[in-house]
Amino acid sequence: MLAWMIVVMLFLFAIGMPVAFAMMLTAAVTMLQLGNVPLLVLPQRMLTGSDSFPLMAIPLFILAGNVMIASGLTERLSRFVFMVVGHFPGGLAHVNIANSLVNGGMSGSAVADATSDCKILVPMMVKAGYGKDFAAAISGASAAVAPILPPSIPFVIYGSIAQVSIGDLFLAGAVPGVLMGLYMMAVVAILARRRRYPRSTRPNLAMLGRGLWDAGLALMMPVIIIGGILGGAFTPTEAGAAAAIYALLISFLVYRSLRPRDLPALLLDTGIQTGVIMLIIAAASPFSWLLARQQVGRMVVNGVTALGSNDLVVLLLLNLALLVLGSLLDATALLIILVPVLVPMITALDLDPVHIGVVVVLNLMIGLITPPFGLVMYVVCSLLNVRISAFSREVWPFLIALLVALVTVTYVPQVVLFLPRMLADR
Repeated sequence: MLAWMIVVMLFLFAIGMPVAFAMMLTAAVTMLQLGNVPLLVLPQRMLTGSDSFPLMAIPLFILAGNVMIASGLTERLSRFVFMVVGHFPGGLAHVNIANSLVNGGMSGSAVADATSDCKILVPMMVKAGYGKDFAAAISGASAAVAPILPPSIPFVIYGSIAQVSIGDLFLAGAVPGVLMGLYMMAVVAILARRRRYPRSTRPNLAMLGRGLWDAGLALMMPVIIIGGILGGAFTPTEAGAAAAIYALLISFLVYRSLRPRDLPALLLDTGIQTGVIMLIIAAASPFSWLLARQQVGRMVVNGVTALGSNDLVVLLLLNLALLVLGSLLDATALLIILVPVLVPMITALDLDPVHIGVVVVLNLMIGLITPPFGLVMYVVCSLLNVRISAFSREVWPFLIALLVALVTVTYVPQVVLFLPRMLADR
């Protein structure tokens, strides 16, 4: 049955059917083939899969990110980031990465971060003498950091399925996200010297102070989100509402960069983005239910235990499988399909579900920029009119840096679990 589902879905992908509809049709065809599952189960499972309180955080975090972009808060943050790292060799390339650490983390979406970089930073890089192919590659690669840092939409999805604390996942992603940025900045430093990329002048303390003052209120958003969750003031879903309200208040009342007439367009854009994500989640739910019904999770556990109980080998195989799948399929759909299958394995091998959650999401984010079907790769190439072959030539050093980060996160779990355990013991 599993082979049948894979063949049908790959065929539908090959003929160009959208991911959500391909999964729905695959589930429907599989139910008909089984003969003992009525088609009425399909809409029932779609509704059940999307009916989750933690998932309500998704539109709220998307709205907060959209408000920040529309109100110019992200530009304020970008200017401050430019002051901090722009004077390094290859300054704007460093800014692109650091901007994803600051701005991207607040949106929680790799696609949103890549789109923002393409619109704001890439024109500046091209004007300064950077090649468009290189600018596209670094914008795509740095976007992989956004869903690792809090707040993270993939962590919300993983936590809601695996019954893991979303607050712990947010904390667990902080250090790996910074490591990813540092490793990629090391690559930029090497390339900048070889290619003689320009740098800006070093700012003085007064300029840094003015930049911090200008961006200070925007920088408070992650403090509110994480601090509120850890302090017990609100749940991750309520943190999304708090982030959206905070972004609206400072945009309307403090900076006055938004007007009431801008709100309908913001809400419509948020609704469209949320609809795309929720449709994929709903469509993947029947697919995941069929896998569980056929006891694929038990098959995975049996297969893994047959290889031995060596965690190093298990994690290596898990990474290889996720890297391949992540480069072929949508990350949201893979989370819905794979996490229920992986939970029995995590339990059987006594692995930490928070650690595995970060490993899984990091793999899938690397897949977003990996040929042949990486979603962020297609978004960046489409926005900038860059060929995929040219993008692939420039992105491979950053892929290596991200893979080094993946190995670090996988085999040094303290990197992931340090913050959650430290704050749990406080």
